[in-house]
Amino acid sequence: MYATGTLPERALEDLARDSLLAKYCLVGTAPRGTIPLVEPPELAEDELIESVVRPVVITVRGLLAAGKVPVGPLGVHLPSGRVVVPGLEPADPDRVTETITGLHSRLTAISPDVAGVLARELRFCSAGLLSVLAGEHPWSPHLHHVPSAQHELLQQVLRLVKDRSAAHRRDPAAPRPLVALDLDFCAFHPRARVEAALAAIGVTGPLPVLPGLYEPGWRPFRDVAGLPADVEHAEFRRAISWDREALLTDELAPGVRQFAGDVEQAGGRVVLVTGRRHRMRAATEEALARHGLGHLDLRTSDEGADVGEQKVAALRGMSGWEPVAAFDDKAANLEALRSAFPQAVVVPVAAPGFTGVDEPDAIGTFEALPQPTPLGRGHLARPGLSHATSIAQLRLGEMRTRPTLWRQGVRLSEDEQAEIVGGLCRKAEETGARLGDRVAAIELGTTRAIWQVLQAKLFGASRTAYPWEQADEDLSRAVAEGEPAELVLLGPPTKQDGSRLKALGGLPDLAEVAMLARLLQLDTAVRRVHPPGIRVTALADPSHFRVRDVSRYCGYQREFRRMLELTGADRVVSVRNIDEAAAEFGCGDAAARAELLARHRDRYESAVAGLDVRVDPRGALAEVDELDPGCAGQPRFAEMFRSIVHAVDVPNAGADPVEFSRRVYTDPFDLDDPELGGTRRELLALAWDETITYLANKHVDAELDYAAMWRHDRVRMSLSLRPEQGRFRFVPLGGSAVMPWQGTAALGRGNEVSTDFAISLIDQSYLPVWGPEGGPQPWFMVPPNLVCDGSLEPGVAGAIQLRTK
Repeated sequence: MYATGTLPERALEDLARDSLLAKYCLVGTAPRGTIPLVEPPELAEDELIESVVRPVVITVRGLLAAGKVPVGPLGVHLPSGRVVVPGLEPADPDRVTETITGLHSRLTAISPDVAGVLARELRFCSAGLLSVLAGEHPWSPHLHHVPSAQHELLQQVLRLVKDRSAAHRRDPAAPRPLVALDLDFCAFHPRARVEAALAAIGVTGPLPVLPGLYEPGWRPFRDVAGLPADVEHAEFRRAISWDREALLTDELAPGVRQFAGDVEQAGGRVVLVTGRRHRMRAATEEALARHGLGHLDLRTSDEGADVGEQKVAALRGMSGWEPVAAFDDKAANLEALRSAFPQAVVVPVAAPGFTGVDEPDAIGTFEALPQPTPLGRGHLARPGLSHATSIAQLRLGEMRTRPTLWRQGVRLSEDEQAEIVGGLCRKAEETGARLGDRVAAIELGTTRAIWQVLQAKLFGASRTAYPWEQADEDLSRAVAEGEPAELVLLGPPTKQDGSRLKALGGLPDLAEVAMLARLLQLDTAVRRVHPPGIRVTALADPSHFRVRDVSRYCGYQREFRRMLELTGADRVVSVRNIDEAAAEFGCGDAAARAELLARHRDRYESAVAGLDVRVDPRGALAEVDELDPGCAGQPRFAEMFRSIVHAVDVPNAGADPVEFSRRVYTDPFDLDDPELGGTRRELLALAWDETITYLANKHVDAELDYAAMWRHDRVRMSLSLRPEQGRFRFVPLGGSAVMPWQGTAALGRGNEVSTDFAISLIDQSYLPVWGPEGGPQPWFMVPPNLVCDGSLEPGVAGAIQLRTK
């Protein structure tokens, strides 16, 4: 909350739009214990940054975005982590410059790393905030903005890649998605080479803009630079160097590496198609390797050939792949690509700081806004869930751990926790009863009525994956014998807290409670059409697919069973060890498991023996796709590795494991980092080995016929958004594709329980709500507006519910 003594109501409303500012800023009289900014506390350098410098920058940035400037001496209230602002006035241009200049002087006296903080906190400013910050002042060099049209276009390309990749999974004969990038003035910015070429023809001194490679951009450059008409483009072209030393000076275009990784994560492939000649290939590959893109497919051109035709031929020659998008800076190339691939999105690129292609829909860089939208930068975005399905989809390098906000969390009493659990389950069962009554009112047979319940939006089912014919086969026996309908679920294993980026501890939280409430809801609805209801067997696999010491999961399993009792779900759900259940069911020869596992591990290790993920991870992943010894119906090695690498325990986590892991995973394939390279190598090697173990176990399960446990007279549940045919897709927390044990419980819109990754929730200024036992792992997290003075806002606890559609 803001202090109200010095502000009119309208000003408070303007400021309250920024939820981040509301938690960092205190306007009005300074509370006891406030330290003046001119007399900073004696803290270690990193503490000064996080407790003083960053909060002050965030506060002033947010005030400026709201059209205000702070008036009076600023202070910092360390107990609450807030910046105290005596008063506010409208932000006119002169006041903005004066305020920033004075503030910058005070902050640089506190810490030498102010520039680093500004570089991070002034990224992704909105167009509105950019206009407020226009002018010459110490913040100007750090301002950064991504045009909305560029963001939307890049997101469109990624959606196309995902769609085509999904189509290929459904039908292996369908082509896989390809994204083509040009190099010069597109993926690479040859600033040094251009400046050297201009100097060679006598053009020196400060220039407002540099020329692009092609003639259409020369005249605009010449006019802007005030050059005489006799300075010819041909002379400039001849002066541009293409030798090794010069090519190695090229800069990577902002966002290219992230965009290429996003395409690969979405199931696509990036190919670099360039007009550079074959003789330049070695130097180009060296430059790409230096920028972490050496694994990408590079297609160079013949001497004297038409470049556009060469690019089209190269793309057509990639059997099994089809371009969904292509990026280029030359009009003739763009036309050739559009003509050859009319189904693809062909994008003109106009590199910032250069003259070049003149098309209204041209993009400047490959940067897009992170999702969820960064707070406090003028976008007026509320704190929200990421809706990411993998840590790899998050822009970890842009996220913050916000240690000062953690002090504003809530601790529940045992009674308050029990009230939330009881209310959540009660409302879930009431909704289930209404659903069951609606289905029962329809003239259906019992088996079909159960299937209709299963298909309700509440449970996220897919009729395509689980058709009526499959349900009839699975349910008929139970209906005929008056027994509960049998459902089988793989999980829960244990909370994935190895990096602390997904969850901050290894115990179940409100997400697991919500999943149990959803199962109670399903049972209640089924009982209205089939009184015996359902019986769910949860096959726990904490050390089945991956080797885990019992200490890593015993606490989770113990607490999960306690939650079964607390919610009353123990009458519906029974947790079994998957291997013990398989032995009782007679699945193969359990004694042969160790031998089979060793054989399949050897098979995978032999297939990938020539690859070393600790040396060239991107190259290893590109090659392993061709060497994968898996078979139809089994996960691919590269795909599984990209998942497991975010689930292993991070080595050498240090005193602040969340921040350390954030830095490690910002670019886990960057092995040249002097501080983090060693940890990343250990991490990648561990994930590589665990991927082999996981896939080998999948093959062993197939040989021992573990599927027999759900093949007949049982409904096989799947928590995947893309379930195998014949499985009942069950999404326990609507609106989230993250399984309860893969993330942290959080409240979304309407106080609906969801799951998200802890690092994204922290970055979005969600606040922790601890159970009676306290931290460090929160029981769930909430948007900052739901907390006031260390307590949940009135009515929040009683309003917590499952998503209803």
